[in-house]
Amino acid sequence: MTLFIDAAPGEAFHLSGLEPGFDPLHGIPTAALGEECDRLLAVGHLADRAALAITSAYHRRTLGELIVPGRELNDLIAFGTHRVHVRAVRAQLGDDCPWYVDDASPSHPAAQAATVIHCEWLEREEIKPASAFPACTRISRSTRFGPGDAGWASYHRCRHCAHQWLPPVAAIHPDLPRALRRPRAATHVLETPSCTRSA
Repeated sequence: MTLFIDAAPGEAFHLSGLEPGFDPLHGIPTAALGEECDRLLAVGHLADRAALAITSAYHRRTLGELIVPGRELNDLIAFGTHRVHVRAVRAQLGDDCPWYVDDASPSHPAAQAATVIHCEWLEREEIKPASAFPACTRISRSTRFGPGDAGWASYHRCRHCAHQWLPPVAAIHPDLPRALRRPRAATHVLETPSCTRSA
């Protein structure tokens, strides 16, 4: 089968995981799909545990977010993970994306096993430094942007008593450059987002 580097524009090729846009997450070649990067494409049919691991790693490393445990996460395997067959096609010159994937029948000669994970509806929270709620002294690392006593802001939320409070700001010096005022998780930027037409 033809590889990406040897494929002509419009020609099908074999996904190896080394194409632009792929990132090895837990050793599994994974690419974000769509304009909003709301789906993940992994080469091969993944076990449930591997699908959860790459979804978590993508959110932590690439987006700097944590997935909030809950019903949406419980439903990820049953409703958001699809083991399919795709056909990869090199894009035409001048296209925004270097390659595309189309749905394919398993019997198609260019079909390849893949796992597509729809993760756009997962509840996420930005990785933040921990802060203690003064009333119950529980520690919270999670923050959510929303309305509260101080208007719309990023609030810590206690998982035990559900109270919200603003993160401490005393440690943030106003003379620091804006990029250094908020601690950020280490992120890994993918070279080029890939596109799909139907997967």
